Amino acid sequence: MNLEKLKVRNPNMDILRIIAVLCVIGIHFFYHSGYYYTTNDNAVMYFATVLRTLCSVCVPLFMILSGFLLCNKTLKKGYYSGIRKTIIVYILVAIACMIYKSIVGSYTLTPLTFFTGILDFTGANYSWYIEMYIGLFLLVPFLNIIYKNLDSRKQKNILLITLIAITILPSLFNAFRFDSLEWWANPASNTETQKLIPSWWVGIYPITYYFTGCYIREYGTKIKNIYLIIALVVAVFGFGTFNFYRCYGTPFSTSNYVYWSGIEPYVLSVLIFLIIKNLKLDNINVKVKFVLWKVSDLVLGTYLLSFIFDAIYYYEFLNKNTTDFYARFPFMPLMILCVFVSALISSGIINLIAAGIEFCYKKICNLCKEKFSKKHINEPKQFKH
Repeated sequence: MNLEKLKVRNPNMDILRIIAVLCVIGIHFFYHSGYYYTTNDNAVMYFATVLRTLCSVCVPLFMILSGFLLCNKTLKKGYYSGIRKTIIVYILVAIACMIYKSIVGSYTLTPLTFFTGILDFTGANYSWYIEMYIGLFLLVPFLNIIYKNLDSRKQKNILLITLIAITILPSLFNAFRFDSLEWWANPASNTETQKLIPSWWVGIYPITYYFTGCYIREYGTKIKNIYLIIALVVAVFGFGTFNFYRCYGTPFSTSNYVYWSGIEPYVLSVLIFLIIKNLKLDNINVKVKFVLWKVSDLVLGTYLLSFIFDAIYYYEFLNKNTTDFYARFPFMPLMILCVFVSALISSGIINLIAAGIEFCYKKICNLCKEKFSKKHINEPKQFKH
């Protein structure tokens, strides 16, 4: 146990990572259990829609965490090596996923597909986040220069409001129709909506979340947790009710306001982040803090590897032994737990292999440096005539 690292580590951030990955697994439950093919028209589906709305904070929490934790990074020697472990873990998981898919017959594994599956991020089915994160990581030093060189809180407010306006608010203002009263009575009958504000820049929403994390790190909030929790409950049920209304009589549809660039995930993830950040955990038991740290370190692999266990638990067990979403919904907590524990253990194995690869890589680099240094020392000195 590294007590020095443990003392300075923030357990609140570890808890947020764990909540985020549980929400990832939770939102995948709806994808694999038939929720998106089931009509929303009763109390069970209303409750499921509310839970699905809550789980939409999964990826946004990770993005806010990136801003919170990386906001002081600068472009100096060794910065880019900070992504090495992430890349190694991704490659190992991609290999594991490709092997699994080839065994079950859904993937043809050849030397070509082996390399392309890694390079085009299709080998591991949930690896789109890694593709996004690599670009974000490369931009971080420059994003930090922008943020740090703003002179005042007012300027940082304007930066954040501007980004929210061009990436998040389009999902709110472009989600309705104002030319038909009948549409409001049954919005699911027509998914076409009117565009009221520009939406061209929506695709850079990860930067909005990143700067949100930077802003929370610097300024936090003076709002008490009790009020934040009340706001979270109201928001979850308010957004969930709205989503149920928007798709009533039809299966749930992932419109812009529920996607990660949407107003709903943004508001909910910021509220959850602030609530967990405000928790006073300085005096928690050192063993609990250590466990949170180690579980948190395995979250990336858990996220990526959950694809394999989703396929096993849903399609080999749950879906084969149940008829529809109504029969599967009560098993949601059990399925999340099973996938989480299985993926976490597998992530531990992957991380051990990754640590071994990193160790060998550093040893080889050090040997190369030593040989280069000795060769340089033994070379005859050159003199100019």
